[in-house]
Amino acid sequence: MATTETEPPRQRFFYGWVIVATMFAVNFSTMATGTLNYGLFVLPMQSELGLSRATFGWMQTTRRLSAGALGFAVGWLIDRYGPRVYIPVAALMIGGCLILVGMSNHAWQFILLFALVGVSGLAAPNGLVTSVPVAKWFVRKRGRALALSTAGLGISGIVFLPVTQWLIDGYGWRASWQILALLFMVISIPASALFLRRQPEDMGLRVDGDPPDAPEDDALLSEPRRSTGDEPVWTVRQAFRTATMWKLVAVFALAGVAQGGASFHRIPYFVEKAYDPLLVSWSFAADAGGAAALALVSGWLADRIPIRFLAAVSFSGFIIAILLMIYVASAEMMFLSTIVFGCSVGVGMIVHTYIFAAYYGRVFLGTIRGIVMPINLLSAGLGAPLVGYLHDYAGSYLPAWWTLLVIYGACSALMLTALPPGRADGADHVAG
Repeated sequence: MATTETEPPRQRFFYGWVIVATMFAVNFSTMATGTLNYGLFVLPMQSELGLSRATFGWMQTTRRLSAGALGFAVGWLIDRYGPRVYIPVAALMIGGCLILVGMSNHAWQFILLFALVGVSGLAAPNGLVTSVPVAKWFVRKRGRALALSTAGLGISGIVFLPVTQWLIDGYGWRASWQILALLFMVISIPASALFLRRQPEDMGLRVDGDPPDAPEDDALLSEPRRSTGDEPVWTVRQAFRTATMWKLVAVFALAGVAQGGASFHRIPYFVEKAYDPLLVSWSFAADAGGAAALALVSGWLADRIPIRFLAAVSFSGFIIAILLMIYVASAEMMFLSTIVFGCSVGVGMIVHTYIFAAYYGRVFLGTIRGIVMPINLLSAGLGAPLVGYLHDYAGSYLPAWWTLLVIYGACSALMLTALPPGRADGADHVAG
């Protein structure tokens, strides 16, 4: 969100950038847990185990549903205690489950293990576990900070998608899950345990590295209805009494159905179009590269233009990408579709992590997003089997793709009406 406030003199060092770098590493590692690269496992696992395409959709659904079921508790824990212990414990549990995935043979075992993977919310889409702590360290520079930390997701896709396909080709899908699980734990656990902190006030610092010349801000720890700088502070009850909040909930729920449906079905769709799986993996690496690049650009823009405009651009990009998928006739069109889709994801990642903080402040951010996240994840979880069922019924993905186009169009139109809530709605607004 744009601001005309003059920034203070640059400090020699601000620990918030260590938080950003650490969350970059954690986000980078989560790609190994079967997010964007999950689709690469569908055909080899189906070939050996005979599972239906809808069953693979339910694996992702249970992962999202379990993440959503405990979203409020996770958000509260991050607000109250921070991520320093939470992330290493969650990463250890996720890694153990993925190792067991490589040993499993039955649909119920995969569904159960993916449900456990999702419990912590660490490997969930637009996870509050990695974004809320960054948002708590920044206000004026929030867009830039979130962009840099979120870019880890896109950059990791460039690495892990071809690596995953190489592992599957060389060692099989079972060993690939286990190797990826070990890589995830090695990257995420030590960095989180060593460097993460809850918020700047815990270290005697202020957001954005401002000089410690306002001791009354220490009251943030005991009087959470205060604000820092020029940012309003909304309680959970106040936030959910605004029309804007319910518009955002509706938009992200609809978008969740569409993105959940497109997330891993795009890979088998292109493979069934007779494109080489390794070539498809490289096109999805380009997808991830587009996400990383546009996340960086969008983070810079988010500090300067209304965030709802960026959201509308993201949804419009998904429409273009899906149209390219429908009419794909060459490898070049496949790459163009995945790149546009990835760029839209990159913009969307910033929108998800930025808009609630920009509209409702940072003090109760984890709890607010912990309430919203189950709705988003439930809708995303329904999208994956929905597209699978449409494919199984029609024998083609085309009916599903046209359905997603309509959904994204509705999201873009509704988001443009989601204006920031006014102070008259009840937020505290105390100058720092």
